[in-house]
Amino acid sequence: MTTSPLPPNTELSGRYRVQRLLAHGGMASVYEALDLQLHRQVAIKVLAAHLNGDAVFREKFLTEARVAAALNHPNLVNIYDQGQDGENTYLVLELVTGTTLRHVLDDFKTIDAIRAIELMEAVLDGLDAAHRAGIIHRDIKPENVLLADDGRIKLSDFGLARPVSAHTETESVIGTAAYLSPELVTRGQTDERSDVYSAGILMFELLTGRQPFQGESSSHVVAQHTSGSVPPPSRFRPEISEALDDLVLYATERDPN
Repeated sequence: MTTSPLPPNTELSGRYRVQRLLAHGGMASVYEALDLQLHRQVAIKVLAAHLNGDAVFREKFLTEARVAAALNHPNLVNIYDQGQDGENTYLVLELVTGTTLRHVLDDFKTIDAIRAIELMEAVLDGLDAAHRAGIIHRDIKPENVLLADDGRIKLSDFGLARPVSAHTETESVIGTAAYLSPELVTRGQTDERSDVYSAGILMFELLTGRQPFQGESSSHVVAQHTSGSVPPPSRFRPEISEALDDLVLYATERDPN
């Protein structure tokens, strides 16, 4: 198998014509493509070739489609289809033209408190819809918040999601270290409250321009989630209100209860 990007004009299942590479990650690559049947632009997420032959990784990838396809909410990226074409296992998603919250933070470092609240309201509205449908996201972070050119705010990438009823347990910690909940670190177990914790970390970063726990390695950062407490954002930006401090500290309590 090759890990090279799919060339332009590659057709998947005779329906989706790849046009250009949008992003590349360790688990998948994302392309802009044309749906030849419905004549609309879509995003295609293709599982990395070196993982496609592993049934466990492939099932994890397709879980994104199964758990999220039923969700229809303005603050969630819609998943339209899934398929297999030779070596390529893929998902078809709504194409969101714009940027990510990570890119905004990279450019501006911090976000005005009012705008941060607006962004978090949209993220939490989408997350609430997922939780009501029985879905845990498990990977809340700025990279997965999309800001569309038309003003829409969408939560993406349910690739690490699991049904709430499963009370997910994993042999290894999956997710981004800076946003992991303590119970995932210590017990490999998550529920809806784990997403709330990660959302609190995200809110802290929007307000302060930094993550609350930092270290030279991911293991050092992970350990701080279980032994330390998130400081109030006003420690780094004194103009932050007490109410926002309380909100962030409430969301990021180590005890999920």
